[in-house]
Amino acid sequence: QPIRSSIGHMENSRKINSEDAVYRKLKTAIRKRYIKQGSQLVEVALAQQLGVSRTPVRSAIKRLEAEGLVYSIPNRGAFVITPTQKEIEETFLVRAQLEIMATRLTATRITPEQVQELRDLISVETKIFDENNLDEYYTANDNLHLRIAEFSGNKVLCSYIKELLDRTRIYLILYDPFYKLEYSPTVEHTTIVDALAAHNAEQACLAVEAHINSSINGLESAGQLPEDYLTL
Repeated sequence: QPIRSSIGHMENSRKINSEDAVYRKLKTAIRKRYIKQGSQLVEVALAQQLGVSRTPVRSAIKRLEAEGLVYSIPNRGAFVITPTQKEIEETFLVRAQLEIMATRLTATRITPEQVQELRDLISVETKIFDENNLDEYYTANDNLHLRIAEFSGNKVLCSYIKELLDRTRIYLILYDPFYKLEYSPTVEHTTIVDALAAHNAEQACLAVEAHINSSINGLESAGQLPEDYLTL
């Protein structure tokens, strides 16, 4: 049964849990393309499907908008973004070139302590990957890429790479490729770090390019969820 407005008397922790649950359901439904790209997110309809009030739905939509998965049009509502294949490929291409620049710089100046930090990040990332925790994996993945860029010492380059990591994360969320591929991104990350540890700039750059190309090639539709997916 739908949760009525009288839910206000319930403890705050349950309200937060409800909002988080709605957010996770909507985000996964978008990622799995049950809610298709370009679809309007109608609060009333979603609240009825989820069996909650409109408040947690509204909160979830705002969070999705802040992440870039949803955009709003005044007097019309909220919609799931619709990136084109060309836009996705161009974004990854620019990201690859900038990360290659950063990697080349990092390879000439990276310290043993920094190498160990990267290896520690890969260990954390591998554990998360094995647990199939997609959202946390993307965060760990971005952290590793960003640290490699930061070790280059070029703050301007890092700022652009961070912006592109944020954009490509949205595309990866939409297409959910990682657990459908036969390769492990963490293995590719290890190859990159091994080359950096050896101060082999050329090998490190080739590994970065191959890794990002794997992401591009892996972007594909993940299929749809069953009709009753939005039932909490």
